[in-house]
Amino acid sequence: MKNLIQSTCRFLLFSFLFMLLGNTNLYAADPERVAIIPFKMNAQNDLTFLKNGIYDMLASRLSTAGKVQVVGRKETEKALEMVTEPINEEAARRTGEKLKADFVLFGSLTVFGNSISIDAKMINVSGKKPVLTFFEQSQSIDEVIPRINMIASNINDKIFGLKTATATSPPATATPTPEGPKKDIHAHPETLLKGEAIEQGRDNSLLVEHGSTRELSTKFWKSHNFKTFLHGLALGDVDQDGRVETVVAGARSIRIYRYENRRLVKIQEIKESKYLYFIGIDIADINQNGYPEIFITSLSLSKNSVRSFVLEYNGKKYVKIADGMPWYFRVVKMPDKKPVLLGKKNSGKGPFAAGAVYQMNWENSDYVPSVQILKSARVSVLGATMGDSMNSGDDLVLAYTKTDRLKIFSAGGGEEWTGSDRLGGSTLHYLLPRTEPSVENRQYLSMRVTICDMNQDGKNEVIAVKNEDISGYRLKSFRKFTKANFISLSWDGLGLVPDWRTRQISGHIRDFAVGDFDNDGKDELVAGVVIKEGTTVATSPKTSIIAYEIGG
Repeated sequence: MKNLIQSTCRFLLFSFLFMLLGNTNLYAADPERVAIIPFKMNAQNDLTFLKNGIYDMLASRLSTAGKVQVVGRKETEKALEMVTEPINEEAARRTGEKLKADFVLFGSLTVFGNSISIDAKMINVSGKKPVLTFFEQSQSIDEVIPRINMIASNINDKIFGLKTATATSPPATATPTPEGPKKDIHAHPETLLKGEAIEQGRDNSLLVEHGSTRELSTKFWKSHNFKTFLHGLALGDVDQDGRVETVVAGARSIRIYRYENRRLVKIQEIKESKYLYFIGIDIADINQNGYPEIFITSLSLSKNSVRSFVLEYNGKKYVKIADGMPWYFRVVKMPDKKPVLLGKKNSGKGPFAAGAVYQMNWENSDYVPSVQILKSARVSVLGATMGDSMNSGDDLVLAYTKTDRLKIFSAGGGEEWTGSDRLGGSTLHYLLPRTEPSVENRQYLSMRVTICDMNQDGKNEVIAVKNEDISGYRLKSFRKFTKANFISLSWDGLGLVPDWRTRQISGHIRDFAVGDFDNDGKDELVAGVVIKEGTTVATSPKTSIIAYEIGG
């Protein structure tokens, strides 16, 4: 009897083990759940068709039977109804917890003229795995879907271990094929994927006639979006390593970047007092010691006094060599001449109060006024420059007026010419004493303007920005810019007239510089772009940097 019981137990045990080994699916691990948040479209045109197509494609590419399950779109959108703040990593993680998802994929598509950028993040809800970040660029709607396909392939490869044939970047060039029928950009994106060739890099500049003004149509490089303030931008080899750095001023910090492998790499960040408010940045070796200085024009936190300072690299770190100066600064660079530092002392009556503009020199370990450039001008030095804007051989002062009109001053300080068109435009401002108890008395600052021979034809052009205000500048203490572009003006004997312009971009241009941004031996036109100000409650700033390859 005992042997019979033992034999029966052994039989049942072996049978159970056989069932386990013979049917592994019985206890297979549950598939990973992925919630896809529909991508945000940052564009002037309605791109709902593309938004839906991107979602469908990602859901199709990421779903794998038994391994990856994509949460239904309706279920995801229902969970998003309770989300009031912008989707960031934390909001995505909370949404994933509600949906009982293991991962959440979210992102955005931004249109800048003809260039399109895609930002995406794959978040592990538990936080045990690192965030996977993606940034892709394309030059047309047709190229978007191959980029999305590549993102999906990389997710499958790096997170789920599912190898696909398209998990690597597309080739730099493709063999030309006969041109077929033009694709319908409103077709479902899946239909745009077949036979698509991806071309990377920039086209040569192309000037297209638009009436009396030519439109500059060129591909350009764009950085990923930053969730940081951008109050100024300048270029210079600040550490004397033989490479040009891009130095960005935030509201209270300075970030130093370098362009490497088609990306901006942050080299260093310098944080300053919370009681300052930066409004301008310039770079030049004014003290002639071999290391270019970084000039930061800064207001007090109350925005009613000027407290500028200067940084310099000493071979090991960046140190202040001047501080607490009541001067507005602007560096002017002219061909075959040393850079000139312009300065105007704050009078307490705002940047446009009557006052002299000086050339500043380094003497006795301080920056002091020397040559008087303008005796008593109602201009902001932040919107002033010098150069041969009339191609007459004379270096004259060119500056914005209080109403953002360009004005050329004669050698004696009188008015040579004043434009009628409103250019520039900034939301940065100085606060004057209130005239109405409940309304800030803002005096908006001027944009940068520069004179250079951009197209290398032997004649100077004036490079300016045109930011478009939604109210048409009708509101005294409110500005909101929605579109922007660069304009090149040249002297025709009677005045400065538009020569060419870049295509409009969304947002507005805060500052710009001309220089060898990417260290390729050629100058670029580099702009700091504000997509979102981030100055209202519960909003975050969104900024980026774009670089146009322009030249002869």
